Amino acid sequence: MHGRKIRVLIVDQATSFGGSIVVAARLVRALDPAKVESHVVSEMDVSILENHFGDWGDVEVIKHPMSYADHARITRWLRRMPMSSLIMRPAMYAVSLVSAAINSVYVWRLGKCVVREKPDIIHLNNVLDNTRAGLVAWALRRRIIVHAHGSGHFGFLERFLARRADEFVAVSTHIKSDLIKSGVPEQMITVIPNPVENMSVDPIVAQSVRARYDLKPEHRVFGIFGRIVGWKGHREFILAASEVLRSMPEAIAFVVGDVSDGDEKLWDCLHDLVREQGLESRFVFTGYITKVAELYAIMDVVVHASTRPEPFGLVITEAMVCGIPVVASNLGAPREIIDDGKDGFIVDPTDTPALAESIRTLLQDKQLRDKMGKSGQHKVLAKYNADEYARRMEEVYCRAVSGV
Repeated sequence: MHGRKIRVLIVDQATSFGGSIVVAARLVRALDPAKVESHVVSEMDVSILENHFGDWGDVEVIKHPMSYADHARITRWLRRMPMSSLIMRPAMYAVSLVSAAINSVYVWRLGKCVVREKPDIIHLNNVLDNTRAGLVAWALRRRIIVHAHGSGHFGFLERFLARRADEFVAVSTHIKSDLIKSGVPEQMITVIPNPVENMSVDPIVAQSVRARYDLKPEHRVFGIFGRIVGWKGHREFILAASEVLRSMPEAIAFVVGDVSDGDEKLWDCLHDLVREQGLESRFVFTGYITKVAELYAIMDVVVHASTRPEPFGLVITEAMVCGIPVVASNLGAPREIIDDGKDGFIVDPTDTPALAESIRTLLQDKQLRDKMGKSGQHKVLAKYNADEYARRMEEVYCRAVSGV
């Protein structure tokens, strides 16, 4: 390990709750304080940060005055306007110029933070999507670690920063392949899967949660977890769940999570879809949950239904560590986590009958649920350990500082 304590500034630009900030919090908690001193910059609400970091992290909120979600909403509005392409293109350029001017405030504030904290490394926690943070790191001559929690589009600025990064950390081999396709040399990429923590809940608490939702002992409960965005497969889940509910009167379906990144209308669309199915009393929409472990504790089956390649799928390992079998999408990293038929099922989320049948098979067979749940729990505790994750990240930091 490096001879002195390494100072790391973790910069996360997500404006709404998601896996990247959860992983950052788990990393901060597991880092050896004798070896690494961390400071986190985020754009999320303080209440969310306090829930995940608590007293563990040195966390600061620095926001883009015009976030990527704001920019997306404005451009969507412009595209709906009845204007010719001759007007549309200059209008889009104007929005980008205004965004750049307004967000110079973010660059100034982040630069002041870097000067104050004097980090050896700036850990970019959202691929290279936050180009302003990357430019600050480069301009102030800090080592750059790019943490790829998803697939990013590499334009001119991203390619410029990629050539100046010291190392890339990919959350899965699927993301590693995407980085290579974007031009990142394979030798610069280290695959470190996201960590999972023990999420066990006292059985008495679990019973109180069941009572909160008026669940009877005979009820079989299944649900989809995560932020509500179009590609996470909530529509596909509702269609498959509706088939299950019609064939199993004792089943109840949960949608655990809230809207994210400008998809406010999706919440209403999903409720409309449930009403169309005539099953309002059999679906529970929880909204954002701070104590998500309590919801896992009442599940018999967890469903993951992403309709585009999933970078990792944190809800999959969270469910598995709780001993819950998972029915997961066949797109992206879930195939790296789940051994199909052994600790869960891998299915095409757009194949409604197949998705429904996999859910139904598990709900109707307690012995199979228990067998798959125990197998998955054993796997994730061994393979996705938070302490081992932190040690591997410390090695990445050490290589960056040492210039190896």
